[in-house]
Amino acid sequence: MAERRNVDEATVSQACSDDLLAVSPDDDIDPAVQLMREQAVRRLPVIENEHPVGTISHGDLAIERDPSSALGDVSSAEPNQ
Repeated sequence: MAERRNVDEATVSQACSDDLLAVSPDDDIDPAVQLMREQAVRRLPVIENEHPVGTISHGDLAIERDPSSALGDVSSAEPNQ
């Protein structure tokens, strides 16, 4: 959409990235953090046996790494709705 495409006529394939970045459920957290930093992404799909099983976000990592940080605190708070 940054290419000024008409949002009303765009397809998902036009909006998504060509290169899939992903992690597996068995991966360590540090490589996921590094991948997010290097690629400037906030979420990574979690793939197991070629099937998506979840998503990990930078908020999830903040909760795991530093739950008392502002992001960790906000990310672990109960939803208000």
